[in-house]
Order: sequence, then structure tokens, then C-alpha cells
Amino acid sequence: MTRDEFDQLVSALEVKYRDRHAALARRAVVFAALGYAGLALSLLLGAVLCVAMVAFMISRPGYVSIKLGLVIGVPAALVTWAVLKGLWVRLDAPEGVSLSREDAPALFAVIDGISREAGGVKFHEVLLTGDLNAAVVQVPRLGVFGWYKTYLLLGLPLMDAMEPDEFKAVVAHEFAHLSNQDGRLGSWLYRLRSSWERVMDSLSEQGAPRPLLAFINWFWPRFNASAFVLSRSQEYQADAFAALVTSPQASARGLQRLAVETRRLDDHFWENIGKEMNQSPDPPVDVFHRMQAFLSTEPERGLATRWLAGALAMRTDTADTHPGLTDRLEALGMHVGTENLPPLPQTRASDEWLEPTLAHRARDRFSKMWCDGVGPHWQEAHRERQELRQQLDAPAPATPEETWERLVLRARLEGPDAIQGDLAEYLKEHPDHPVANYFRGRHLAEQDDLAAAPYLEKAAEQPDLFHEALGALAGLYDRSGRGDQIAELKRRADCHDAMMEQAVRERNTVIRSDRFLPPDLTAEEIAKVVAALRKHKVIRAAWLVRKSVTHFPEWRTYVLVIDARWPFYRPVSSETTGKLLHAVLDDLGIDGAFLALLRNSRPKRVVKAITKVEGASLPLASA
Repeated sequence: MTRDEFDQLVSALEVKYRDRHAALARRAVVFAALGYAGLALSLLLGAVLCVAMVAFMISRPGYVSIKLGLVIGVPAALVTWAVLKGLWVRLDAPEGVSLSREDAPALFAVIDGISREAGGVKFHEVLLTGDLNAAVVQVPRLGVFGWYKTYLLLGLPLMDAMEPDEFKAVVAHEFAHLSNQDGRLGSWLYRLRSSWERVMDSLSEQGAPRPLLAFINWFWPRFNASAFVLSRSQEYQADAFAALVTSPQASARGLQRLAVETRRLDDHFWENIGKEMNQSPDPPVDVFHRMQAFLSTEPERGLATRWLAGALAMRTDTADTHPGLTDRLEALGMHVGTENLPPLPQTRASDEWLEPTLAHRARDRFSKMWCDGVGPHWQEAHRERQELRQQLDAPAPATPEETWERLVLRARLEGPDAIQGDLAEYLKEHPDHPVANYFRGRHLAEQDDLAAAPYLEKAAEQPDLFHEALGALAGLYDRSGRGDQIAELKRRADCHDAMMEQAVRERNTVIRSDRFLPPDLTAEEIAKVVAALRKHKVIRAAWLVRKSVTHFPEWRTYVLVIDARWPFYRPVSSETTGKLLHAVLDDLGIDGAFLALLRNSRPKRVVKAITKVEGASLPLASA
């Protein structure tokens, strides 16, 4: 099922089951039962075939029985293992600062109050995290068979950003997902969707027989669409419960504040932290204390208005079960607009419900965890930026290529904002430069400026920039209220992916109808190929040709044929030859797609034709 077909199915289910929540839940349960039945049947048949083939080979040993047993038994065993591997996945418990009633009595009093409103929902553990978020996480002790440990995750930065009633509404929303039978059903279906995704990934890696693949291709989109629509419906129910526990106004303010502060952290706080790599070899040790101070300031009104407007313009689609902000506010009966930005909180949830020493220790821990995670990368990035600074101190560039390289160096060192003026001037002289168009378009898109569109469209003409460019364009359209144009972008992305799949297949095979040309590499590139081949003494001769391709012909594609001869006393396996070919390709360092083959590879006629191409033979003899 294509993405468009899935979107249409979701839309049809939303219309059909509007105000029929129970009927939709029954449909989802029926498909879930079918999924379990399909998995059970696959496991049973796979296990039976494995046992039967082993018994057959033991009872009637011989060439025919062994061959038949391997032909049938091995695929059956692989399918059985793939299903079990997908089902039996142990998930790591979430990390954070574990809270007890003694640590935070005021917070637990709020949690207890919401729990009573939710019908007695309980959590095994409450964790304070370093995220601008709150969530419920259920970790199965027995994989798909359940026995879940339930965690309530409360983000300290979110508590720093919100007023107590706003944060209480966020927490109540999470409680609602477990608050009643429908909530528990939704959580179970969500977990089952995740399990099926793992099963499909495992089966795609191991391979699966056609009947099983046909069942999955029929079952998965229909179950996924039903569970998706049900999950989205429960998001509205969770918002309604949060408004009941607090007020629609508090829920609305919390949703709007989260949208603004998420953008502010990304665009300002973390960007400024990253700039410190230029001066310091070590990351700051107090980053979460700085975040607290940052969240205590009021955002610049013009930026906050633009960020909120972008969030309000984003449409509800199938990319996320959470509805768009506008739809959520309208469901709460609240006015939708940017004129009433949430004011700076007078009292913060973290000050109201957490002891200062506890919050301070938590910020210390989150800062240390962050430092430990980014430390090696930060130090390496600092060294690179020092080298970049030295390169920028070199004489002014003389060629367009040198000018472009200097702009890239400045962007890496000073940030993309610093080069926008010079980048615009560069594009006036080189309007077709794909990467320059992408950099310019992405920057404008991040400013929610529709002038980004032509730059991103130009960048999308480059195959390896296609998804990044269209992704930035889709985000811009979504935030600008032009969501109706996103469907066309998705269609183009699907077509591009199909072409890419064909292009990869075309480049990874050689057939009789292929046309081979002399290599068009420079003398320096030929020298790189020769140097890579000379590292391996078993390589006696080699030929290199350019393959004429249909899909994305601007991507250079080459076929390298290698004549390798190992000593007679050394055993040679397919693994040995594979390692040789991969080692040669890894050492090339040339922009282009390369396929390496041994001279005795099939189809032999094609390989022989490659060796006859004029100029294909490479000079491997030492000078």
C-alpha cells in the first residue's frame, strides 16, 4: 500500500467511525487478533517444518534427503527465528532521576490527585528527565507477552518553562492514556504496532516466504490505519481529560507554550551552546542550569509570534498520531490565534513542586550526562574548528571553487547565519550550484520565509539532496499553512524512492544488454584506483570501465574487474573474495558508484566484454 493509499484509508476510517469510538476499537481488536493468528501460524508451520526436515534427514540419510531438508528446513528456520526475534525484544528502561514521595511530596500530592480523577492509575516509577516533555513509557519484561513496568517521565525543563496548572494539564494528558478501558486498549494497540514493526524489520532482514509476505502486506496497513485513527481519537480524549482536571485555558496555554519553547530552545539556546566549540575544548558543565535561566526569560515577541503561527498552521496528517495544534485548540473550544501569546509564568511548576536542592542535583546530573555524551565529539569538533580557523586565515580565494570552499568553512565555523549575504552573492554568479541552493533555501525555510522554495526546488534536482530539500520544503509549507501542497511533495518523494531503488539495482548488477565505455577518470583518480589495487598482492590485473546507466546518469557509475590469484595452498572462500573486493572499494576515495567483480564472475560473457573495452586495462605493474 502506497503512502497516498494509506492516507486515504485513514481519512475514510475517520469519516466512517466519527462518533463511533467503540466500533473503531472493535475493528482494531479484530485486526490485532488476525495479526496474532498470522504470527502464531507462521511460528507453528516454521517449527513443524524444521522438526519434520530434521527427522526426515535422520531417518533417511542420503543426498536427496539432506538436500531436501536443507532447501525446506533452512528457510523455515529463518522465518521462525525472524518472527521470534521480532517478538522477543527487550527494551531498555528510561533514564532519569527516580523520585520518591519523600523527595517531592508536593509533586506526588498533585500526581495522587490526578490519579484519583483518572480512576486510580498507578505508576511503578516516576522519573525526572532532562527533556522538554512528559510521557508515559511501558517497558515489557516479557517482550510481546507483556508484564509491563510503567514509568511516568516528567521533564525538568518543561517544569521550568510552565506554570503549575499548565504542567498539571500536561501530566493529566499522560494519565488519560491509561485511565480507562479505552486508554488501556489504546496503549496495548500502540505497543502491538511497535511489535509488528520490529517483526517486519526482522523478516525483511532474514527473508520471508511469499505467503507470509502477502499476509503482512494485506494485514499491516489495515491494522495500522485502524490503530492510528483510534490513537488519534484518544489524543483528543486525553486533552479533554486534562482540561477537566485543570481548565481548557490551562491546557491551551500549555500546548502553545510548548510549541514556542521547543523552537526557542532549538533555534537559540542549543545553537548558542554549539558556538562555544570555537573557543572551548570542553563542553560546558552547567548546561541544564543555563537552560533553566534561559527558560526564565521571555522570548522576543516577534519570534514567538512567528513560531506560534508556524505551529498553528501545521496540519493534522498521518505523520503523527498527535493532531495539529489548531485542531487540538479547537477541540478544547479555545480561540486559535497568535495575538494571545502565553505570558511569562509568574510561578513555575519546578519552583512550586520540587525542593530547590533536588532540582539543583537533577540539573547537575543531566548536565553531567550531557557532557559525557557529547564530550568526545565536542573535543574533536573543537580541534577541527581550530584547523578551519587556520584555513580561513589563508590568502583570499582566486577561483569559484575556492570561494565556495571558503563559504563552507565559514558556515562550519561561524554558523549559517554568518554567510547568508555572501551566499546570496555567490548564487547570483552560480545560480545552479545545488549545495549552495540547499544551504540558502534551508536557512530561509528555518526563518519560515517562502522565498526558500525556489532554492530548495533547485537543490532537489541533485539526487543526493532530494530528500533533505523536499523535507525542508514540506516543513516550510506545513508551518506556512500550505499543507495542501505537501501531498504532491510526498508523491514526488515516493517516485524518487522508486527510481532510486531501480538505480541501485542497475548499479549493483551487470547484464548482457549493458553498455560499457572507457573510464573518464582523471589521471589523479586513476592513480588512486591503481594504488588501492597494489595494496593487495593477489591482484594480478584489473580493468575499469564506465557503465552507461538509465537512472540518474549524472552519477558516475563504474565497473571494476579484478583478476586475483591466491597461492595454491591457501583456501579461498566467497567470504575471502568478498573481503578483498570490499577492501579495494573502501580504499578508492573517488566520487562515484563502483561495482567490483572478479574476472571469473558471472555472466562471464559480460565480464569478458569489459576486459576488451579500449582503455579499460589498468597499469598495475610497478613503475
